Amino acid sequence: MAVLLPVVMAAGFLTDRVGRKPILLLACILGFVGAVPLFLLLNHPSAVLAQLGQLGLVAVIGLYGGTQPALMVEAAPLPVRCTAVALGYNITFGVVGGLTPLAATWLVDRTGDEIAPAFMIMAAAAVTFLTVLRFRETYRSPFIGASSRAAAAYA
Repeated sequence: MAVLLPVVMAAGFLTDRVGRKPILLLACILGFVGAVPLFLLLNHPSAVLAQLGQLGLVAVIGLYGGTQPALMVEAAPLPVRCTAVALGYNITFGVVGGLTPLAATWLVDRTGDEIAPAFMIMAAAAVTFLTVLRFRETYRSPFIGASSRAAAAYA
């Protein structure tokens, strides 16, 4: 957690400079390409290499976690933004986040392969990558979701 917080903050800073999509797509690519090597490091007998595997996962999760909230807020229409983001995030986090350890344990038990959860990460990264491609970049749009009347009144 001590490493995750600065990575999330740096990712949030980067998204304001280069955009949400490039950082999310980078996180997806790193998650897809790095899942198996990082899990191999996690299962290495050397404590240093296992820590390196954890740090790699923290980097990927931090890139994603520092970018996702801004994208979700900007993707939701203004009249339902709070409800849409809160329900979408929390229900998904509860269901997917709650069932993921069970699914990962089942995969390891079923396959006998301790890096089997890496394939779940790869699948999630691939689906997320394809989904993010459909989003329009919004980081330079000053009135995301605002009505044209509100934008005109502000100007």
